[in-house]
Amino acid sequence: MDQPNFPYYNTVDQIYHVEWTTDKLFRLELLRESIATLWPDGHPTRLIHVVGTGGKGSTCRFLEMGLSCVGKTGAFMSPHLFDYRERFSINGEFVSQEDVIWAWEERIRPHCVRLAMRGHDFGHTFHEVGILMALTLFDKHGVAWAAMEAGVGGRYDQTRALDVVATVLTNVGADHAHVLGAEQWQRVLDKAGAARRGVPFFTSDRTPGNLQIIQSVCAAADAPVRVITEADVAELVSGLQRHHLAVEAEALLNASYQKWNATLARKVIEHLCPAIDEKTLLTAFTNARLLGRFWHVEGSIYADIAHNVEKVNALAGEIADRFDGKEKILILGMSGKRVPGQVFAALAKVAKTIIVTGASYKGQEPGKVQKELAALTSGIPVLVISDPQQALNVAQSMQRENDVIILTGSTYMIEQVLNPDPYLRTLSATYGWRTHTEHEATGTIHLNLPKSSTLIR
Repeated sequence: MDQPNFPYYNTVDQIYHVEWTTDKLFRLELLRESIATLWPDGHPTRLIHVVGTGGKGSTCRFLEMGLSCVGKTGAFMSPHLFDYRERFSINGEFVSQEDVIWAWEERIRPHCVRLAMRGHDFGHTFHEVGILMALTLFDKHGVAWAAMEAGVGGRYDQTRALDVVATVLTNVGADHAHVLGAEQWQRVLDKAGAARRGVPFFTSDRTPGNLQIIQSVCAAADAPVRVITEADVAELVSGLQRHHLAVEAEALLNASYQKWNATLARKVIEHLCPAIDEKTLLTAFTNARLLGRFWHVEGSIYADIAHNVEKVNALAGEIADRFDGKEKILILGMSGKRVPGQVFAALAKVAKTIIVTGASYKGQEPGKVQKELAALTSGIPVLVISDPQQALNVAQSMQRENDVIILTGSTYMIEQVLNPDPYLRTLSATYGWRTHTEHEATGTIHLNLPKSSTLIR
């Protein structure tokens, strides 16, 4: 056949699913209208759109910390681990609870109510409200630069409604295939669709097949492409060593995927602000912190919010390196429509014992997950303990002096076990109950919640 025409394939896909497509595009136009209403002179913050399968949060944090060298910066990321306000940060620090109250009550809620008066379809979604909250908080605090993380995909995610100064694609993997497409080229086509006309596009995805699609989509959009290379990563490592920052950047240097995320952010920043001194920028990178990424909870207990194949594979490699010679007890939860046998295959190879437990939001049935994992293991116990807190208690009772316990697979599972605020834990575990319950004539509300979601610890 002739050279594949990926922009044409996108057009055909939109026509084949016109009802779905127009609904998604309607959401983008509605959000653009809201932004124009709330900021008639344009939003003052220069925004950077970050999409991809893995590394979006880390890249956003590197962008936020690096650009703080030239002004106040912010980031919008999801999901949060313990507290909704974790989605919004300024110069690397979460906004306050008071900030969230003000932004919602004074700016976003009145606007949402006015919109809803036009009809049910005009009400903003949770994700759209988060974007508007971020823009409101950035405006309030005088943020000059901000990284905006996409939720799912790129072409149709509501963050695509934003006017940005750069678009960033970390990589494209297998996650969210039920939404983005079963074929790899479909997922690349969707994420590359974040490209905007004339806006520079940066990517650290170096898979040849993926790059062909990315470059085709960007060419059609007249978006100049910059591809991060091994040489760029080597330059970052050399710079850290040359400026005697290797100790401060130990976590960065030890994790291959973080080197790529940092290099990607570096190239974006150097394009936008070429006058930044290398040592100043790299020093700022060493201050980047992300909640829930290889988090040392206490003692020999660790947690990581890895939840898809790519992130879990990276985590498995890091576990093997950091805990060589130690036995690993893994507590695993699974949310969404991911395939457990695919996501956890790499972890099954490094575990001494696996405990499968539940997750509050879109949690998969632990017994089903256990069956898939048992087929991957040989002689490794795979237990089912549906309640996450009990799962941790059992793991601790099994733990010997040289063992480590690692919780991973679902942010929502980790939140249930480790969130110190019982009120936020209940709100998170029962997310959506007001819109997914039935009211009987008596007005009684019936909740269909997993047992773990009712715990108040």
